[in-house]
This record gives sequence, C-alpha cells and structure tokens, in this order.
Amino acid sequence: MSAEVEETTATGNQPTATPLQSAPLNQPSDQLIASIALAGSAAIRRIIAERNELRRERERLTGANEELRRENEKTTAHRDHYRQIANELLVQLRQMHEAMQRASTRIQELSVESENREAALMARRFSPTGAKGK
Repeated sequence: MSAEVEETTATGNQPTATPLQSAPLNQPSDQLIASIALAGSAAIRRIIAERNELRRERERLTGANEELRRENEKTTAHRDHYRQIANELLVQLRQMHEAMQRASTRIQELSVESENREAALMARRFSPTGAKGK
C-alpha cells in the first residue's frame, strides 16, 4: 500500500490524495516508539525496585532466622542441662528410697530381735531353772 489514500472531495467529483503518515503502515511512529520505550523503562524501574525490596526482605528474614537459630541452640542447651539435673535427682531419689527400705527392714529385724530377747529374758526370769541361775 502507498502512503497516500484517495479521498473524494466535498464536491464529490475528483479524488485527491492525502498523506496518512510519513512512514509506511507496518512501521510504528516515533511517538509510539518513545511511548513504548518509556513504558519499558518504567517497568524496568518497577522490577528493580521490587528486586531491591525483596533483597531487603531477604536480609531481614535472614537476620530473624539467625536469631531464631541462636535461641533454639540456647533452648536446646537449657533443656539438656535440665534433663541432666533431673536424671541426677532421679538417681539420688532412688538411692534414698533404697536406703530407707534397707533402714526400715533393719528396724523391723532389730525390733523382732529385741522382742525375742525380751521374751527370752522373761522366759528365763519366770522359768524355774532361769531363776536359779541368777
């Protein structure tokens, strides 16, 4: 197609030629190219701003993650320490329980022996042969 189009005049008799554009129809105008370039530039600026914002967010999250990791290590150390103390306490309680059971058993044995001795003394005291031996 040419850069000119035929039009009918106001009188309607003779066609005249008017230019549509200075460039062929398949090529964009300078104004369109400038508009597209500005839009592309604005899009690139938005992408860069978003990238920078994401980098700041990543740095913030990395810092928060490090803090959480340190706190987790502290918590784990405290937990392990308290478990060790609890285990030591449990061992001591078991030892005390066993010692109390042994003491209780020994007290019962001594009580029985004492009762037997007292019974034996009473028996000797009241027996006819035990009284003579005194």
